Amino acid sequence: MPSELEKRRRRKKALQTLKEIGRKEEHVLLVHYSCESFFDRPEGRTPRITSIAVRNFLSGQTLSFSIHKIAELKGVPFDEIEKNYNQLEREMLDEFFAYLKEHKTHLWVHWNMRDINYGFPALEHRLRVLGGSPEMLEDSQKVDLA
Repeated sequence: MPSELEKRRRRKKALQTLKEIGRKEEHVLLVHYSCESFFDRPEGRTPRITSIAVRNFLSGQTLSFSIHKIAELKGVPFDEIEKNYNQLEREMLDEFFAYLKEHKTHLWVHWNMRDINYGFPALEHRLRVLGGSPEMLEDSQKVDLA
């Protein structure tokens, strides 16, 4: 259990982080994604990324990257999405990482997206599994609100 002094130190640091975000609001992106279930994975494959949302903090504009959006644009019938998942996921992740590359100097605010189970490393890993090469975002550009 953290001491009272440690709690105050962490609170002060969190407030400083929030102030920094407020000062740079035109360069702040909020990111979240969804994926297949983490459980019941007998084959051992990492969960597919199904969608990613990126919201501009200042404007409130949100970009959506999703398997179903790619399928619709490609004219893939709904009942054929499953057999085309790898290609659709790859195209979605390519699109997301192209966006990330254009916005590498922004702060990317997230909630617990910090490891291979759920986070930027998981997104990077899935693209590598599918034969792609992800753009790496420096840890200094990531802000974990958790």
